[in-house]
Amino acid sequence: MLVASLGGVRALVVLVVLVVLVVAGCSSSPEPSPPQPTPPRSWLGMEPGDARPFNGPGGELILIYVDETYAVDHTNASALTWELGDSYVTDYFLQAGDGTLFWYGRRGKWRAGKHGEQPRELPIVDHRVTFGDRSITVSDNGPVQLETPDGVYTS
Repeated sequence: MLVASLGGVRALVVLVVLVVLVVAGCSSSPEPSPPQPTPPRSWLGMEPGDARPFNGPGGELILIYVDETYAVDHTNASALTWELGDSYVTDYFLQAGDGTLFWYGRRGKWRAGKHGEQPRELPIVDHRVTFGDRSITVSDNGPVQLETPDGVYTS
């Protein structure tokens, strides 16, 4: 009789363990995923593919932003094209993870990685960034003023 009752106790213990496992499995929630770091907001305030018109002494200047599609010095750089009529200037840049901005070159003039050239850090001072002879003044809504050798262009 003792053997029969031990077998019954074992069966009861196994049944209780199975019930606990099933209930625990049904009520458990998945581990929460760790919070993802928020990338720094783009200094430019434009989305890739945006083109914005500005008016100035030479007529309408269009600023075009293309994101991380140009291989410059083993880096995927973004591009800003300053289009005025049939002429244009393209500057290549990169915004590092900490928000620091680097100028990687200008189409047809110089590029980081060629002839010993290095990327140049671009300070953002009073919401203004200067690429050689051209500057962009930005607000929270994006660029509001462009300065070129031809003059000042406003949105």
